[in-house]
Amino acid sequence: MRNRRDGSRLLSSVVVIFTIAATQIPQPWAVIVVAVSSIVCIYWGFAYRRLER
Repeated sequence: MRNRRDGSRLLSSVVVIFTIAATQIPQPWAVIVVAVSSIVCIYWGFAYRRLER
């Protein structure tokens, strides 16, 4: 991530993926996607906070 705009795009993309998977939680694949996307979302959230404005 080079700037806050790129960071916000990445963060919003992973939030959308998480939300879609969370609505499909009875499916076996959705549990894996929710777990991975939540970890990525937390990581990118902390990285986003450190970016310059």
